[in-house]
Amino acid sequence: MDKLAKYIIIAGATVLVLFLGWYFRTILLYIAVAVVISLVGKPIVRAITGIRIKRFHIPRWLAAAITLALIICICLSLFLLLAPMIGQFVHLLNNMNLGTLGNQVYEPLEKLNEFIIKSIPSMTPDFRIEVYLFDYIRDFLNLNTFSNLIVSLASFIADFGIAVFSIVFISFFLLLENGLITNVLTTLVPDRLEDNVRRATKSINSLLSRYFAGIFLESLFVATLNSLGLVFIAKMDPQLAIVVGFASGILNIIPYLGPFIGDLLAVVMALIFHINNAVEMPLLLFLIVVLAIFIFTQFIDNYVFQPLIYSNSVKAHPLEIFLIILIAGQIGGVFGILIAVPLYTVLRVIASEFLSQSKFVQKLTQNIKSK
Repeated sequence: MDKLAKYIIIAGATVLVLFLGWYFRTILLYIAVAVVISLVGKPIVRAITGIRIKRFHIPRWLAAAITLALIICICLSLFLLLAPMIGQFVHLLNNMNLGTLGNQVYEPLEKLNEFIIKSIPSMTPDFRIEVYLFDYIRDFLNLNTFSNLIVSLASFIADFGIAVFSIVFISFFLLLENGLITNVLTTLVPDRLEDNVRRATKSINSLLSRYFAGIFLESLFVATLNSLGLVFIAKMDPQLAIVVGFASGILNIIPYLGPFIGDLLAVVMALIFHINNAVEMPLLLFLIVVLAIFIFTQFIDNYVFQPLIYSNSVKAHPLEIFLIILIAGQIGGVFGILIAVPLYTVLRVIASEFLSQSKFVQKLTQNIKSK
């Protein structure tokens, strides 16, 4: 009876925790983003506090403020850089001449149209796939499609302001008080497990700091390489090239799926650029060149940069990470893919500390122990 009551209490407590987590999911999201910022910023804080000029040294509160201000300035600079370029892109969309596009793609699609007409008897002889495609693009580019977004802009700005203030406030104290999360966690566990918790949080901080710093550098690398390729090889307008390049860098944060979306975006942008500008290169060849630039960048990223991030930062085999991302994507979609690697890293560290007697856990976490 005592065991049954114990299991009922544990199950009830689990359900309560899950319900509270779902109910306060927005606050938990703020905390999660703040934790990521603190993990990226802690090495900067350590570097600043390590500066010594005779007997003077920079206090930690000032180092935390400088670090946070630096991160905010970087994000704001990127926004100010990309905002007018995105405006130019919208202008290109509004002035896109679909008739010119039809003339350019008529010949490449002619054989495809003939094949469809022959293969599907119900198709009429005047069937043209580009006609259906252009009608869809016209509907998509209709400004009425975005009317609901414009109406809710004020609400979005208010929510965004609250989110930014909350994240900055939480991030500051996480950077200021070293070991704040560890101290909170140790108060929730028995004394006999306190050392395990401290070791686990130390390992998690170390692994995730390297992981998020590596992800940031990887995104910057992809964005820079794609932008340079679009400007100097594809001869695309520099402002549009930077927009597409940085978009691909941001999307690259999503493992495996992000690069594919970035490639698709690049082809669409190249199509719009070719329509609105006098490009000497034929349309099909121009699209192939743009796609080749992105594939080359992705090749370097996959075989040079990602192994350094996934293998060296989180100490996991690439195949192991791939399977975890597949499972997370099946469960949680894009959001699951985004949090798969950090969450798996946390779970591995916890297992290595609290389930170290298991042979399976020992095999799974041997690289963490050997770091």
